[in-house]
Amino acid sequence: MYLVIIRAEEEYIYLRRGAITQLALVILVLVFILIGVRQVGGYSIRIWQSMLIGAGGVLFTGQISLSDAFHAINPGVMFFLLGMFVIGEGVKSSGILEDCISWICHHAHSGEMLLALIIGTMGLLSAVLMNDTIAIIGAPLILTIADRFLISKPGAMIALCFSVTTGSVFSPIGNPQNYLIASYIPELSPYLLFFIGLFIPTILSMGVIYAILRPLFRKVEPENLDCMLLISRMAIDRWPVYLSFIILVVGVGLQILDGLQIWKWSIPIEWIALAGAIPVVVFSKDKIRLFKDIDWYTLIFFAAMFILMQSVYDTGFFQDLLPETGISDVFFVMTAGVLLSQVISNVPFVALFQPLLLSPGVSPSVILALAAGSTIAGNLTILGAASNVIIIQQAERRGVHIPMMLFCRYGIPVTICQMLIYTVYIHFICLFGF
Repeated sequence: MYLVIIRAEEEYIYLRRGAITQLALVILVLVFILIGVRQVGGYSIRIWQSMLIGAGGVLFTGQISLSDAFHAINPGVMFFLLGMFVIGEGVKSSGILEDCISWICHHAHSGEMLLALIIGTMGLLSAVLMNDTIAIIGAPLILTIADRFLISKPGAMIALCFSVTTGSVFSPIGNPQNYLIASYIPELSPYLLFFIGLFIPTILSMGVIYAILRPLFRKVEPENLDCMLLISRMAIDRWPVYLSFIILVVGVGLQILDGLQIWKWSIPIEWIALAGAIPVVVFSKDKIRLFKDIDWYTLIFFAAMFILMQSVYDTGFFQDLLPETGISDVFFVMTAGVLLSQVISNVPFVALFQPLLLSPGVSPSVILALAAGSTIAGNLTILGAASNVIIIQQAERRGVHIPMMLFCRYGIPVTICQMLIYTVYIHFICLFGF
């Protein structure tokens, strides 16, 4: 009799756990649909609101406890974004943004040249200062340039998304997931490994972006390239912002030296961002306005995302999607990175699967495939990369709506071409014993 009761209780727990798992996945799918549609009846739902609804849903239905939800929020990422948002506001408030716009306008004599400058400058800068940083600073800059050049603002934002995502692939500090991967392979020099294995295909992949997005910029005529700017009232002098950049460059430089085993001490990236924000805060002439203009909605999005993703991958559903064999195949790892990053985001994907994919003695080709696949996932859909969300959020704050279908119309061919480039190149260098 007691065995029957115990067996019944075990079956009840098993069924309830399965139901909770399915409910967590259903909430994730609904959030994905809301972000894609962003319209319910006559009410427009922004990305951060969709993610907040999802986080509230898993909390309300008991998919995750309040304690686990609190611990799921990554403080390093939150502090990093906060620091970079402050620096970004300093760039806009000091007049440096206007100077950047003038420089690009001066050198861009056609729409195609403008596209090339966006891809080259934003892409390569993201490899040094992290793609999220360039997304924060670059979004208002590119929106202003699009207005001056009379080109599609959604198209310009998509170009920025593709550029900062692709340009960050070959750098261990180009994006959070690469930084995470690099921390798992201390026996290798990640800077040398990433440069040799990913720099050339990254340059080729940036060429793919130019080829596919060129029609959006082709109709710009030289006479439209008028860059007369209305200089806004400077709320901060320029030298504190320059000091912030010096702090960022020095901090990143120490990380590079540490990765090359030249310097044995580095500073966490979130500390670098917060230290860089201090001069802007201290010397700002209007601190209330500075903090008011910070993109708090994006910070809410990330906190909600951490909660929702924790509840989803606690179910173990996505871990079961990877087979026990064949995980060393470059194409498989890259495909898994691209596809699974759409539903659990690329940073959680790397954190979730690194014990399986980055075991001791793992082939460098698997490391490169994991870095490339999880990063170019950001070119497939808006949800594939955090930098996309930052850019889209800032665009929506300025009244620019970027539909998911428009993003995917260009993102799908870009991602397919880039997957082929990275896969072929990684296989090629492996043939020579790399």
